[in-house]
Amino acid sequence: MNFSSPFFVKLRAVTRRLGLNRLAASVLFRGDYEDRFGPRLLDEIRASDTVWDVGANVGLYTSQFAQRAGDDGRVVAFEPVPACFSALEKVAIERRIIHPVNAALGAEDGYLTMALEPDALAATHRVVEETGERGDGAFAQVPVRSGEGYAAQHPDFFPNVIKIDVEGFEGEVFQGLRALLDDKRLRCIGIEMHFGLLQQRGESDTPRKLEDELKEHGFRLEWTDPSHLLALR
Repeated sequence: MNFSSPFFVKLRAVTRRLGLNRLAASVLFRGDYEDRFGPRLLDEIRASDTVWDVGANVGLYTSQFAQRAGDDGRVVAFEPVPACFSALEKVAIERRIIHPVNAALGAEDGYLTMALEPDALAATHRVVEETGERGDGAFAQVPVRSGEGYAAQHPDFFPNVIKIDVEGFEGEVFQGLRALLDDKRLRCIGIEMHFGLLQQRGESDTPRKLEDELKEHGFRLEWTDPSHLLALR
């Protein structure tokens, strides 16, 4: 199924309003909506790989990536939210191959504003255009790196596998990764598509655009569930 098609995007908007998205996914895929994505992504990681965990949060996937890549691998974990990054650093102490980076990935180097959830370690902190978007909630200015710039500065950390979970910021992350997409060392990109947040930002067509771009760069695509896309070669 192509979950970025206009039909499915509109259908998701309806089921989202009714609060039925997760239920529909569990019925279609017989389990939690992320049950297939994690194992499929881990299957693509080889011993000694370099994995980028973009939006690492507190390091749940980071730890699994490190175990899969082994002692000769590397995991670069990008996390901009200060509280989450502190938890991530503790995970990195346990595995020397984990390299935590206190920054978001985006189109270019700079800073952006994130709206913070009441739970400091939540996985749903997100980028906002203006601080007024969330009323009186908490915000943080966080650093941003482009993937291209980071790879140029750290050539030994060029990614073989990238996981992206950035709460509606997917388009900007890809803008900063474009220069890497033709390099055959990059074999797999796993993306959580936040259709609702993208729609709120006026970017409902971003999933389709990303699909088209990945195909142009020689990736074959696999939706493991309605929210997770794997690009493979």
